Amino acid sequence: MSARDAAKPGGALLAASSAPALRAPGRVARYLATKGWVHAVLISTMGIFLFPFLWMLSTSLKTDEELPAARVLPEMPRFVPVSPFVRAVDEPDRPQGMSSARWQHVLPMLLRAADQRLRDLQHNGAGQPWHAATVDAAAHRESAARWLVGRIAAKMNRRLWEGPDAPILAEFSRLLSADSDRMIRDALLETLGRLELLSVQIRSLSAEIFTEGQHTDRHRFAGRWSVESGPGKLVRAGAAYRVEYDFGRQREPVVLRYDFDVPGGVRPEDLHKLTVALKADDSWHHIDATLDWGDHRWESRRTTWLAQHRPMSIVFQPPGFDDTTDRARTWIPLRAAGARQDGKPVAQATLRLILSPSSTLLANYGKIERNYRRAFLSVPFWKYVANSVLLVALTMIGALFSASWVAYAFARLSWPGRGVAFIILLSTMMLPGQVTMIPGFMIWKTLGWYNTLHPMWVPAWFGGAFFIFLMTQHMKTIPKELEEAAKLDGLNHVQTWWYVMLPQVKPTLAAIAIMTFMGAWNEFMGPLIYLRDQSKFPLSLGLFGMRVDQGGDWTMIMAGNMLMTLPVIVIFFLCQRYFIQGMTMTGMKG
Repeated sequence: MSARDAAKPGGALLAASSAPALRAPGRVARYLATKGWVHAVLISTMGIFLFPFLWMLSTSLKTDEELPAARVLPEMPRFVPVSPFVRAVDEPDRPQGMSSARWQHVLPMLLRAADQRLRDLQHNGAGQPWHAATVDAAAHRESAARWLVGRIAAKMNRRLWEGPDAPILAEFSRLLSADSDRMIRDALLETLGRLELLSVQIRSLSAEIFTEGQHTDRHRFAGRWSVESGPGKLVRAGAAYRVEYDFGRQREPVVLRYDFDVPGGVRPEDLHKLTVALKADDSWHHIDATLDWGDHRWESRRTTWLAQHRPMSIVFQPPGFDDTTDRARTWIPLRAAGARQDGKPVAQATLRLILSPSSTLLANYGKIERNYRRAFLSVPFWKYVANSVLLVALTMIGALFSASWVAYAFARLSWPGRGVAFIILLSTMMLPGQVTMIPGFMIWKTLGWYNTLHPMWVPAWFGGAFFIFLMTQHMKTIPKELEEAAKLDGLNHVQTWWYVMLPQVKPTLAAIAIMTFMGAWNEFMGPLIYLRDQSKFPLSLGLFGMRVDQGGDWTMIMAGNMLMTLPVIVIFFLCQRYFIQGMTMTGMKG
């Protein structure tokens, strides 16, 4: 700023106000050079350690159809107003061995070839049975073409990718024509979201099975589907019924009614399961049900989400012997809802499926809670949680008592061989758990404690070397004057330990409690070795059983892992101040 400008009215004020702004970039640069890189390293390290947890959270919100996709975050659903509808298909993945630039050059040619093939078939009348008034033929062709290119490109010879365009198109056309009818049909069907009713099956308590609909291989019975109310209609599609609805005009549920004659000799009291097989449309609308049979009227206690684009079965089941077992509760429970009102004879029954629209918010809620609910129902979750809580409580009490009691003897009492005993105690920390695993198993089995929780919590009452060492070091820093004052007041050693020592070592006790909780809650090897009764499993072993029973359903397994990990994270963040204080505490200074 020049002297002339400063001499002007308000010039000095302007110079004073602009000086901090001019110095601000310099301060930021100095901060980034001195301390900013440290913060960047800390944030990056935190991100690295948080990535597995965030990946597990993201996977728990996906469906198994999303797992093969490359995207990290789950796809959140939106409100679907009409069905059938065209399902969006992502751009085909680049084949291995092909550069990105080459793929961007070849992909439009392959899409045009597939689109032309679909256009020719549509012109000849093929593919029309899968269309409806709500389906845009051009959009359907576009999605089907992407689906075809993704399937066929993965089968092509890799050596063709870097060559001329003509051999690539020739090979693509050859593979497309090899099984044209089946492949085109699959492309049109896979890219068309639709809800279809396939079959109804009744299973009695005497193991009799009666089926009506597709793939009938048991005793048959007669029934009839109809739309009782709501903005929907039924269209015959082969042996199935396609449900077409329009929630864009009217947000009322569509009630699908199924009247059927009960197979001979089967009474309402004999009903074990009623299964409805359907083809879901991935709309995330939800279905509830009622069943009228004889003098009984049942209604479903839990809703079902139309979550994926594939066939599924909804199993409705009244209360029965299955409710007393620990098997996976994959069925929808039915509860009594009063007496039947229509006055029909016992031999006639009515099933109503109530299809309710889901807004975008409700559909997202359904996707978030679906895998977690399935995790709760696939195993006796609360029984496992109760076993884990009991195990954690007994282990924590034992660890706190033994560590503080033994450490008091090492830190404050004088007795022959104390130093040697302390060295021997510390030397046990050098022994890996694999060395003592078999001898420990033989001891507990000899005591008759195999298939009990005792081997997991009783050892904590005999002390852990690390916890005793930690507590001993803390107790050694406590001034002796406090102990001498306690003796003058007439306290014995037990009273001194309880009234004087324990209040002084609360931070260390908190640190031991947190570490014991995390260890006991996550303990897996011990229950795996000592337990064979499923009713005694803690949550860690129970979730492993979920993996064995459910196979490769990783979305549900990740939801179960999230439910198990969440208490540990909450406890640590709530108690981290006490944990850090206990690990760094040096005691009172004399």
